[in-house]
Amino acid sequence: MGLDPLSAAAPARVKALILPYSRIRQSKFLSFAARLEQENVVQLGTVSPDGRPHRSKSPVVSGGSILLLTLQVAMFSPLAFPTGYVLYDLSISTPSPSHLALSPFELYREPLVVIAICDGAGIEYEAATTLANADRGRDDDTASHDALQQLFSGGIEKLQTDFSKALIHRIVVFDFEEPKTELPEGVLMVPPPEKSKTTTIKTMMCDITSSLLAEMTAFAKSLQALPTIESPKQVRGPLGIQTGSAGTTSAPDSRRSFSPVSEKTGGLQRSVSLQRADPNSRSTTADFRDAPSGVRTPPTTFEDIAGISLSSSSRPSDGKSRRSETQDRISMHGFGAESIGERERNKGRGRIGVVMGSLYLLAGRWPDAVRELSDSATIAKSNGDHLWHAKALDYILVCLLMYAWADMDFRIPQILFSGVEKPGSSSSKTAGHTPSNSLPDVISAGLIGASNRSISLQNLTYILPDLVNQILNLYARAWTFTDDKLPQLAFSESTIRFTKLMAVINLSGGVLNDEGLRQIVMNQSRTRIQSLPLQLKPFPTKAELTTVLFRAFPSASTSSVVPIEDRTVILAAIASVLSELGYHRKKALILKELLSALIPALVQSRKENAAKIGLHPATSLAILTMPTEVKTGRDTHTRDSLEDGLQGFLAFICHVYGIPILRSDIYEMDPHLHGRDDKTPDLPRQNVPEVIAARLLREAALKLVGNQYLKLEMLRSCIRICEALPDLEGVLRFSAEMLRTAGSGIAPGPETNDGSPALPIEDQVHLVTQIARTDALANQLEKEEIGAEYWDEFLIRVVELVEGDPAQIPVAHAKTDLEVVKDADAKAKKTPFLYNPFAKPTSSSLPKAVLVADEEAVFRVTLQNLYDIDVEVERISLEAGGLPFDSSSQSTMIGSYGTQKVLLSGVPRKSGSLNIIGCKVKIKGCRERSFPIFNKAWTPKAAVKIGHPDIGPSLAEKASKGFEDSDPARAKKPSDPQGPESAILALGVIRAQPNIVVKSTSQPQSAIMLLEGETKLIHVTLQNISPIPSDVLFLSFNDSTISQLRPSTTDNEPSPLETYEIDHASLFRQALRWHRASNDNIIIGAMMDDVLEVEVLGKPGLSFGTIQVDYGHLGDPQEVSEKFYTRQLIIPLTVTVNASIELIRNEVVPLDSRFAWYNKCNQGSTPQTDINAPAAVESRLSLAAQRAPNPKNCFQSLLTRIGLNGQEESHCLLLLDLRNSWPSPLTVSIQVRSPSSKSQLDSPWERAYTVHEPIQPGHISRILLVLPRIYVPNPYAPIPSLRPDSKKRQFIVSTAPKPAPEAEIASREAFHYREAVLSRTSATWQEESTGRSGIINLRALHFTTRMVSALRLDDLEISISVHQDTPPLSRTSRQIAQQISPTKYLIPTSTFLTLRTTLYNRSPYPIHPLLRLQPALKDQPHNIALDLSKKFLWNGVLQRALRILGPGEKSSVDLSFLVLCKGVFELGAVVEEVRVMRPDMGEGEGDKVLGETERRVWGVRERCILVAKDFEEDVDDDGADDDGDDGDDGDNG
Repeated sequence: MGLDPLSAAAPARVKALILPYSRIRQSKFLSFAARLEQENVVQLGTVSPDGRPHRSKSPVVSGGSILLLTLQVAMFSPLAFPTGYVLYDLSISTPSPSHLALSPFELYREPLVVIAICDGAGIEYEAATTLANADRGRDDDTASHDALQQLFSGGIEKLQTDFSKALIHRIVVFDFEEPKTELPEGVLMVPPPEKSKTTTIKTMMCDITSSLLAEMTAFAKSLQALPTIESPKQVRGPLGIQTGSAGTTSAPDSRRSFSPVSEKTGGLQRSVSLQRADPNSRSTTADFRDAPSGVRTPPTTFEDIAGISLSSSSRPSDGKSRRSETQDRISMHGFGAESIGERERNKGRGRIGVVMGSLYLLAGRWPDAVRELSDSATIAKSNGDHLWHAKALDYILVCLLMYAWADMDFRIPQILFSGVEKPGSSSSKTAGHTPSNSLPDVISAGLIGASNRSISLQNLTYILPDLVNQILNLYARAWTFTDDKLPQLAFSESTIRFTKLMAVINLSGGVLNDEGLRQIVMNQSRTRIQSLPLQLKPFPTKAELTTVLFRAFPSASTSSVVPIEDRTVILAAIASVLSELGYHRKKALILKELLSALIPALVQSRKENAAKIGLHPATSLAILTMPTEVKTGRDTHTRDSLEDGLQGFLAFICHVYGIPILRSDIYEMDPHLHGRDDKTPDLPRQNVPEVIAARLLREAALKLVGNQYLKLEMLRSCIRICEALPDLEGVLRFSAEMLRTAGSGIAPGPETNDGSPALPIEDQVHLVTQIARTDALANQLEKEEIGAEYWDEFLIRVVELVEGDPAQIPVAHAKTDLEVVKDADAKAKKTPFLYNPFAKPTSSSLPKAVLVADEEAVFRVTLQNLYDIDVEVERISLEAGGLPFDSSSQSTMIGSYGTQKVLLSGVPRKSGSLNIIGCKVKIKGCRERSFPIFNKAWTPKAAVKIGHPDIGPSLAEKASKGFEDSDPARAKKPSDPQGPESAILALGVIRAQPNIVVKSTSQPQSAIMLLEGETKLIHVTLQNISPIPSDVLFLSFNDSTISQLRPSTTDNEPSPLETYEIDHASLFRQALRWHRASNDNIIIGAMMDDVLEVEVLGKPGLSFGTIQVDYGHLGDPQEVSEKFYTRQLIIPLTVTVNASIELIRNEVVPLDSRFAWYNKCNQGSTPQTDINAPAAVESRLSLAAQRAPNPKNCFQSLLTRIGLNGQEESHCLLLLDLRNSWPSPLTVSIQVRSPSSKSQLDSPWERAYTVHEPIQPGHISRILLVLPRIYVPNPYAPIPSLRPDSKKRQFIVSTAPKPAPEAEIASREAFHYREAVLSRTSATWQEESTGRSGIINLRALHFTTRMVSALRLDDLEISISVHQDTPPLSRTSRQIAQQISPTKYLIPTSTFLTLRTTLYNRSPYPIHPLLRLQPALKDQPHNIALDLSKKFLWNGVLQRALRILGPGEKSSVDLSFLVLCKGVFELGAVVEEVRVMRPDMGEGEGDKVLGETERRVWGVRERCILVAKDFEEDVDDDGADDDGDDGDDGDNG
């Protein structure tokens, strides 16, 4: 069963027929046969000679009488050659008559051993049944034994009757306990496997072999008694079919493929009509000599001599050429009848010797076989018996192969060399044959007589091509010149066996090695190849082997001679050899010829079968509907096996032509085979998306190979064969495959124009109609499991989720977003409004859609049809994996060459991950199967044609066959094409969620009107209409102002100032805000409601807004792993915002410091001076009181309070121009607080002063505000960002030009001082008539460099004062220095005074100062002002380096001076850093916009004015001068 019947070693195998007996199941029968198959090789050394006396010894027969009674050892005793082997070819089918007719010419074709297998349980049941029907007059044990004896005896007799030509008949009972009594002869018992030994089957096979060898002795003696054996001839067989015959009787007309013993079968007759006889009888020769009609009397003329007939049938047209061909081949030994009769007797003796040699070969006695065959070949050669000469050479070659397989040394007989011609002869080898070493060289080297096995194998390899040609030429010569015409079956099979042998050598690199021998004898596949040098080319070549192989092709003239079954086997064997050699195109032609031979025979058989049952051939399908009796498992399996075998054969033929037929056994799939997880449902193998994509890629590659017309014609032939059987499944299978092959096999896209099939519309309609009709018939026959495979894998193009109500779509949030839900302040601190995770749009919130458990979802499926016919979809449903999913089903019709969209609904039943992997579709006439989703266009790309991509041998296949290229660099690896990618719609399924709706709102029609800066509360009532409570709820908002700002936030080029303003407006001036009473989580129970309050702020550009309510059911927050889901309820809101108070312009101007100095004087405090002049102070205080403003004026009352807070603060004026755009008067209130109020955390605006100003409609009012000058520690720091992810943002290279350092410094300085001003001021408006109020947005303030200079306090403050120590008592008050303003002094001349310079470090960094004092005359040109000789004297130096001032420290420097003349002097001071002791101006690493940090220089803000007077002058004059000086100083200040 597992051996190749056309192997070169087939003549060395004993044919053993295995049949079922009694009651036995098919599965058990096959398992028992497989156990026998494991021991099909028996070594003669393990076989004991037969113990029967009449079989172990045999008498010597001479001349038909017994001359000597001494017994000799049997001819086939295993003791003669214990190293030999007997090989059994176990078969479960009876050979065909054409094969049996070739015996004894080819004795290995006839079964010599018949083994009936029965089951122990079945035989016991049958014995019990027989015993129950019989008379029970005896005890049970005796009756049971008799019943078994009767069954076994009857079985043996039945076997001997039905198979009388077999030598051994045995019944083997498996799984049967050894009975207590002895069983009949020929019955063997095999216990169950658990009780069997490892040698049980082997011992049984040895016993059978022993009996076989014993029976061979008698059979051989019978053969030796014959005068001759007729050659096989072509005779007319049953039903007019011509078959081979070697005798007068023909083979029976019935074939036993698998029939039990109980069936009535005719006995098989041997061609020589041999009957077993008693060896002791002297008349055995007469029994065996049933003279055949083909035996002729000795010829009396030359015309009667075989091979010299001059009949027209054998005479060529050219007489000269005929004589030249035959004159060297005919040997005449004499003249007359006597010489011719002697020649015939020699022929008979040689033929009997050939059959005896074949018996020795079957018995494993290879030395005896070689000896007998060599002698017989010599006799046949000398007598011109070409047919038997060739057969003897054939058997000798087989003997040598068996020697080599058994690893024995052997010698090549001289007879194999005698027919070899010299190199160069046209008839010695095939055309183009060039041997590497000529035969004479081999002989001269002494290789013929060598006994070494390797050398003998090498010699055999060298002579094998010539030997094969010699054998085939002898067959042809016998056909041409003699009446011994070898039947086409025997000639074709011999040619195929020789070609297979040489193909093994060719594929082994020209060497007959052990692996090749195992393949030849035991049909073991090669597992490795030999690496041979390049100069050792395989011999013979593939082309030569192909030439020899095609000699086996049965021509058209032999179609009436060769039965269809034999013709099929021959053509299939030729195709197999061609495939092994790599000639796949030639194999395709042979297979096409095979189909051409099968179709007429099948059609004829269909007609005959229909006629037998009285039906018309067109209605033969009705045979399947006929009522039948109960079928056994064996019959069902047999039919299925036959159908599967035929379909597999047709699929293989289509595969050769490049048609990838889907196998019928790929519907069962191992889920782990393709690496899929357990969540993927178990689908048929071809339905797995990866497998389908790979198959589509393979089909696309096969479309580029071969001719499409030939493919379609091949498929038509397959359809006709299946119709003739009839085979419904085959009709469906190949009809669908024809549509598939004719299709384009692409997934069209926008750029793909044509995808129509290459098949006429009429053929498409016919195929579809045929599929539908056949499927309907299969349903009537209750064969619903069969069906066609739909022909377009790109049926499903798109599966998408239809978006439903936005309020029902779940939205995912990170676990960290729960902080926003729990804490309302966390939203403002950590997540500005633009970046609120709950405010993200639904469409971009998730990478995949999310469904809710137990809620219906709708999907849109797009179907494709690229054929010119309508496709009826009977049923389509979604197919999902991972979770239980209930899908609805729909039916539709897909129009010709178009698409169709279908809506399908589905409900997930659990939470988790759900994957829509495709659709399960039932097309009319096709089986229901799954289709993956191919949503991308795909067209196969034509690659470089390097042969058949799947049929042609790949590099691995070449390597396995011995064709591996020795140069790896020459092997080019083809590019891996990209196949179609199947898509999966990934969905998430969450637990059941609540459903909340808006019950009511406080604003009718959700509309509201506001003034700019006004706020208003609206109330929204929410109701939960689901049975699931909502335990998480959060509000987020969107409005038109955010929509306007969002493009700016995504721009790559905004300046830092613009970014800050956008973020500030989004963070601190939100148009909509949730007004929560507490931070507790809001829970809305099932069927409950709740009220939410939302605050609306009027902003410019606000026209609409949305309130987004995110709610869901969270359960235990600790169970949230990474994400949680909410639903979003959108509440629209229409807002109308009108203008109220607008800031038009602003200005900052410095304020004279004398206001604060005068206020301190009016308060009664003494100015900070050490000059002792009470009278002068009193006079100046009275003067200051006179110049003080009127307290009745608002601004004047504000000025009177400057400097009264006990701090030495300088001030400036902030001027704001405000316009009222509302048609009603509005009152503006502006508050300004001092820096000291920042520390009052309870109420930072408690000590702020407020300015109220009513503004009429359309008017502009200027409001003056007194602001303390501001100190900013680092005004050059980069403008900060309010975005929480600003530090995590990816760095984007800006394409805008970098600003100049001066412009960047001015921009940053203006920003920081403006932020400081805004932190100290606030503005509101109020409408008195209606009580409406709002805030004024002051962020429109714009500061220039001049305004910043008026507002700024420097890091180092410089102040100059004059002091006088112990004035002389003799002086009057006019001789004492007096302070008349903060920076102006009246001093006497010729008086020593002290000039004190005070430095105050406000910065947080130390400063190392260098002080320079600059005295000069006031209001004089530069060259005159610096000429102080004889006018101004000082004691010391004007420039000096001071100690390092720490942060917040003060330092004073005194300088004594003396004024020699009267006049007005001014003293300036400049401080320069000796070395830089602070970091860069810009904070942060890498801020190089401002450049490197340089040393700074500070100057005194107000110079000190000294008015020097002589004390003798008149007081009035002094007073006048003082007034004038004061006036000038006031102007300068």
